[in-house]
Amino acid sequence: MRVFTLFNLLVAALSMVLIPVIVVANEVDGGYRLGSGYLVGDTGLRVGGYASTQINVPRSAPRSFEVSDLSLFLTWDNGSRLHFFSELEAGELLSAGSHQSLGLQNAQFDFERFYLDSLVNNNLTVRLGKFLTPVGAWNLIHAAPLVWTTLRPVATQNLFSTHASGLMLHGSVNVINRQLEYSVYGDITDNIDPHRSKNSFDNALGAHLRYFFNDTLQIGVSVADFVLHDLQSPRYYLAGFDVAWSYKKFELSSELVYRTSDHANIPSTQQGFVQSVAPISQHWFIVGRYEFFEQIQDKRGQVGLLGLAYRPLPPIIWKLDYKLGSHNEILAPDGFSASFAILF
Repeated sequence: MRVFTLFNLLVAALSMVLIPVIVVANEVDGGYRLGSGYLVGDTGLRVGGYASTQINVPRSAPRSFEVSDLSLFLTWDNGSRLHFFSELEAGELLSAGSHQSLGLQNAQFDFERFYLDSLVNNNLTVRLGKFLTPVGAWNLIHAAPLVWTTLRPVATQNLFSTHASGLMLHGSVNVINRQLEYSVYGDITDNIDPHRSKNSFDNALGAHLRYFFNDTLQIGVSVADFVLHDLQSPRYYLAGFDVAWSYKKFELSSELVYRTSDHANIPSTQQGFVQSVAPISQHWFIVGRYEFFEQIQDKRGQVGLLGLAYRPLPPIIWKLDYKLGSHNEILAPDGFSASFAILF
């Protein structure tokens, strides 16, 4: 009861901040729409973002509670060939734990993304800046209001940098009367993002392809060759596979990642997951996921997740998850997680 009381208090506090902003923006003119942000007149500027709160109650570790993300989106698109996007994120803005009072001590601020797109033609766009690494599907849509579980699968962040800074060529072409999306990127300089973290790319080349067999089935492959931002890091080579199927409100998805290196003492690593989502009513969903992850210093871990999600509106979601596994104490410990997220 103490856990859920704390969680409800946090949601109430977050609502007190967000709801007045949304209401005021909506009353100023018709430029605001929940989930799509606020369109600033005829300037081409749009302001939006998302916020999420979460509480984690691991079985064998102290519980934690935080405003996990507060992100501000700024988009500029005036119908020309240029398009700008930026995301300023405040992570762990407010946090508390078993031995820590609620405060700002863990707050982190970062430009999660900032890039300029230039449309060359209908099949090719050139992107310059900092962007999400196109490995699999989850990393590209990982914002809390858009995914079904509080915590992301291990395989979607553990073996590669979630961001790249440099140049990307992306677009789509028609292959056998179906759409093939592609992304080819290079991260070969630290001038764009000089304050990168240890697990960021130091030098990287990669690509991702996604083929749409029909309206319900898509399959993707990823490859990457990179060094992580660590003086002792070897050069890594990554291959990935992702698949997503949907029918009405049912979903089935999976991602597999394999990484090896040019260092003889570092073993190859495989990680992956399979996730299903099934509706039980118009707004309630059951989520099931199985994950496996090889670990350098431990046996192969695995974990199962059973979740319940409530989505009263497309931009709003409540989640409750329970995880149970083996050899998963470090990367995905047993226990409960709950969260609330809103795209505004």
